[in-house]
Amino acid sequence: MTTTIIAALETYLKTYTSLKSGAPVLTDFLSKNPTQYSVVPQGGERVTEYNIDYSSEREYAFAIQSMESTADELNRLANSGFYESLADWFEQQTQNGNLPTLNSNQHPVAIQATSWGFLFEQSESTTGIYQVTAKLIFDQDAPS
Repeated sequence: MTTTIIAALETYLKTYTSLKSGAPVLTDFLSKNPTQYSVVPQGGERVTEYNIDYSSEREYAFAIQSMESTADELNRLANSGFYESLADWFEQQTQNGNLPTLNSNQHPVAIQATSWGFLFEQSESTTGIYQVTAKLIFDQDAPS
């Protein structure tokens, strides 16, 4: 079965036990109501290295965003703490070899946060979008 990398990342993120219970994980979308999460593809280099047999090492850059309440200091501290924990979780999952399931010709190597989590956008109300950027590193077999 062929899957997209973004779909694999969305499925993978749903295994993170610190997500708020019942909060949806979406692709490229957040509404104005907290709490929900989104996996957002980012620009960047696709192929980082070609091998002599045309297999390659690749990177898929993405962001994890969430619409959160920013009404008070405790909310904002918790939101920032969530993203610190998520970055640590990525590292731990890489060390343990628990990585997203990709297509049979793609072999995940690592998933890592590439920035600290931060308040990406503050709305005029008491909500805001928090974000951390990350990348999935994987090997891809040579085309058949």
